Amino acid sequence: MNRKSKLILSLGLFISLILISAMPAYSLSEATCIFLLIEPGSRPGGMGHSYVSIAEGGIASWWNPGGLAFIKSSDIDLMHTNWFGDVIDDIYYEYLGYAQYLEGIGTFGLNITYLTYGEQAAFDVEGKELEKFTSYEIAVGASYGTEIRRDLGLGINLKGIISGLCPLIEGLEMTGEGVGYTFVIDLGVLKRNFIIPKLSFGVNLQNFGPDMTYANSETSQPMPLNLRLGFSYKILDSKYNKLIASVDINKMLVNPDDPLWKRWFTSLYDDDFQYELDTMIENIGIEYKYYNLISLRVGYVYDKAGHIKGISFGGGLSYEFSKGKEISFDFALQEAGELTDNNKTFSLGVKF
Repeated sequence: MNRKSKLILSLGLFISLILISAMPAYSLSEATCIFLLIEPGSRPGGMGHSYVSIAEGGIASWWNPGGLAFIKSSDIDLMHTNWFGDVIDDIYYEYLGYAQYLEGIGTFGLNITYLTYGEQAAFDVEGKELEKFTSYEIAVGASYGTEIRRDLGLGINLKGIISGLCPLIEGLEMTGEGVGYTFVIDLGVLKRNFIIPKLSFGVNLQNFGPDMTYANSETSQPMPLNLRLGFSYKILDSKYNKLIASVDINKMLVNPDDPLWKRWFTSLYDDDFQYELDTMIENIGIEYKYYNLISLRVGYVYDKAGHIKGISFGGGLSYEFSKGKEISFDFALQEAGELTDNNKTFSLGVKF
């Protein structure tokens, strides 16, 4: 194995360890850019990541662009977390989402997802340090959602992806940078009052796009195509008390042996039926809100293949500083896999 191969292999193992610990079931696939599956927002985080049929605020573009159809304001959401902060101090995940309603046209959105893996060092075969560098991945998206009929929203989110694993390092036999580029599309539908009043149904096909090839590699890897669907029901919906329960199911749809247009079908049946069931992830959540001021949340994630069976907790404070305008702060303590017990996330939202 040459020096270039050793460096790329080491980087791949390092990043895989991080992401496998965060989302073990997803690691069963052969996809790259798994950071696209890290769920933004402390509100969904506190609810066990069950939000596809709610999809409100600036994070709607990620969870279900169909939810943009029901946003009739301007919304900004930011999330920050020191990923695995209890054991690793320089891995950060950041998300920025913005939604803007235009009367008679629909709702547009902008979103940025950024994950840095922190500082790393490159060594030659003798163990001499050559230089330090930072690995990162980023997705920049633009979205649009509109009501195609009453209580039925349809949306799309187009994202450009850059995966920067390593620069061109002098002293190693590298033919190019460890950098890849591609794009993906999310397609979402959200139906409110589904069959019965106060019941919502959402579905989001995430990360549909061409494979990624890095500049220093001739092989390509598929993107983490994922199908997310779920239901939510407003148990209480009064001025002072609001209570909502939700459930999501996730299924990875990656089959690198088939062409892009076909793999999201074949991934549902290319393995035996029990295995297909075991690789699905179930998410359940409940949120109670008092007077649009205080929110309490609890959720549960069941990921059999990834060996995650954990409870999440969260809460939030909101303040309406003018009619229809408010600021909110949310916090969540989320299950984090085998590397550490949990991840702490913080979100700030503004509606105006």
